[in-house]
Amino acid sequence: MTTFVLVHGSWLGGWAWARVAPALRASGHTVLCPSLTPAEPGVGLRTHIAEIVGLIDRDDLSDVILVGHSYGGMVITGAGQERPLRVRQLVYLDAFFPSPGQSAFGLHPVLRDACDAAAAAALRPEQDAWLIPPFGFETMGLTAADLKWVRARARPMSRATHEEPLPNPVSRRPRPPATYIWCGESPFFAGTAKTARRRGARLLTVAGATHMAPVTDPERVCAVLGRTG
Repeated sequence: MTTFVLVHGSWLGGWAWARVAPALRASGHTVLCPSLTPAEPGVGLRTHIAEIVGLIDRDDLSDVILVGHSYGGMVITGAGQERPLRVRQLVYLDAFFPSPGQSAFGLHPVLRDACDAAAAAALRPEQDAWLIPPFGFETMGLTAADLKWVRARARPMSRATHEEPLPNPVSRRPRPPATYIWCGESPFFAGTAKTARRRGARLLTVAGATHMAPVTDPERVCAVLGRTG
């Protein structure tokens, strides 16, 4: 069966896949849900890419499907560029779809403004300027119980994760093939989904799902991931 490495989005951790991973495993797949290093000085996009590459190397993984949710799309792209022979496919679940030289803030400048506003409201700007606090979950279609669950576990991120551009590939081999899964009730990445399709990615849609589909619609996320394998 398939080996899935599921990479979470901003402020989340491997726990965000708690409702998706068991069903994939029950279908016979191997599923790894690493937690990227949260907010620490010096931690940026390159750090997180190196962590996924290190996981692939350490566990001697091959024929892997890398799944990135939201910010995780930045990470899996970098990891796929560094280990193209180990990765069967890159799957973007309502995620950033970058090219080398692009950053998350560069792709969506409005996100920088939102992060600045959240930092100004929640942090001490003179001391915590390098942090991005969790925010916005109340707009993502979560039930009251799920919102409480997510907020209790969410952690700040280092600003460099969204400011650092995707590095240039270290290999001359092409990036692994891509599938883009758009959550139909998530307007933020609607344009990204169109860009991904224009650039050759297969486009799938989870109709009616919000951006936090791994939490709100795990059954349908599992079903659509099963189609990528």
